[in-house]
Amino acid sequence: MESLQKNRFRVRLFKALLNLANRLAVLPNRLTPPPFRLLQLGSAFWLSRALYVATKLGLAEALGEREVSATELAAALELDSEHLYRLLRMLAANGVFAENSPRIFRNSPMSHCLRADHPQSVRAMILMHNDPVMTAPWFDALEAGIRDGETPFVRSHGVELYRYMDSDPVFDQLFSRAMDAVEALTGSDYLCDFDWSHFTQIVDVGGSLGSKTAAILRNNPQLRALVFDRPQVVEGAVEYWRARNEQALLERMTFAGGDMFEAIPQAETDRDIYLFVGVFHGLGDGDVQKLLDKLKQAFGDKRPTLLVVDAVVAEQNIDPAVAGFDMQMLIGTRGRERTLAEWRALFEGACLRIEEVVEVRTFASFIVVRMN
Repeated sequence: MESLQKNRFRVRLFKALLNLANRLAVLPNRLTPPPFRLLQLGSAFWLSRALYVATKLGLAEALGEREVSATELAAALELDSEHLYRLLRMLAANGVFAENSPRIFRNSPMSHCLRADHPQSVRAMILMHNDPVMTAPWFDALEAGIRDGETPFVRSHGVELYRYMDSDPVFDQLFSRAMDAVEALTGSDYLCDFDWSHFTQIVDVGGSLGSKTAAILRNNPQLRALVFDRPQVVEGAVEYWRARNEQALLERMTFAGGDMFEAIPQAETDRDIYLFVGVFHGLGDGDVQKLLDKLKQAFGDKRPTLLVVDAVVAEQNIDPAVAGFDMQMLIGTRGRERTLAEWRALFEGACLRIEEVVEVRTFASFIVVRMN
């Protein structure tokens, strides 16, 4: 089959700029005296906690498009004005918020993204990653996990992350909103770097409310889609899209709830494509094999395509962002970010093969997998 790669020049330019950004990001390691740099890293949680509290208090929403004094903002939100001022001052010193004149603050381009109504809002992501549910394994159980190999999240909460969410609906909803906010980080341009014209239906497994699928459908009128996720995740999906006046989109997109380890929707034709975005990296090798077995059952006598959207890790000198994602997987799951050799071994164990790795304008790659 011909290559499914599109926009080669744009992808190469993106990768070059990303490589440059990574080189610039490590400059502090080279230019700052080692003892001082270690102190910066060791106290980095000060800034993350300040950002979390500011987000939870809704400071960006309260500021809106105005310039407001710390005293006025504190009165409106019923906060201590001096403590609020010092919190804002710290965050403004790091580019979050801006202090236009003494004790007068406004939103910066960065803090605008903390507003729930901003198109690039990462509010839910900040709240999720800094929620006590997520921070307890980092602070209380990481050392023990490194010693004995147990998942830190399990040590803190008794079950792995995805099972925990079934018992905590409030955190489950926060996690789902955070996953939908990933588009604010990556945009949707990368979805145009893959040639969807060879397919007629997407089966988006673990697709949440279907935001990524919707972006694909808008640019590919020949496609329809089935979004499959846990029942509590997809139950409000139709109303979500109706509220956004996307009735035409709903005519091409349906939703189904279930457990992917129990059964996956059946393939209809050889031109179906099963899409897994950020699913496999959260699974240990054993669970991946179980999932692939269920997937082959769903294929039946058809020969659809499997598309895994996940990072392909370098053998050494790993991208710093991907290294961070890998540690988050270690904290909450048995999953990991994998090298190409590790991906090949996974699929070969299920009698599948990697046909192509399509590079796209994000940190992940599109891994095209087919039956042998």
